[in-house]
Amino acid sequence: MALQFNLESTQFGVPAPQAYLKIASYVGTKDQIQVQVAIYFNEAARQSNMATIQDNNHQIAIEDLQGDLLPAIYGVLKTLSDYAGAEDC
Repeated sequence: MALQFNLESTQFGVPAPQAYLKIASYVGTKDQIQVQVAIYFNEAARQSNMATIQDNNHQIAIEDLQGDLLPAIYGVLKTLSDYAGAEDC
């Protein structure tokens, strides 16, 4: 599971219209989960083990998660303005 979205600007000064987001890791307590996401230029870059173009951390409240953990985390990530318009891929 992953997300694809339009990243309008990268640290390299070019857009990544098919940016590919994967959950790299997560840890949690009974109240919240800390999620680290890795963003690649596109899915091909991820499949080729290329370096990420961005790494982000997010805190998600446990009460915001419903259902199976990983799909629920991706569901919450899709609601964040950083990943507006993100779609499952």
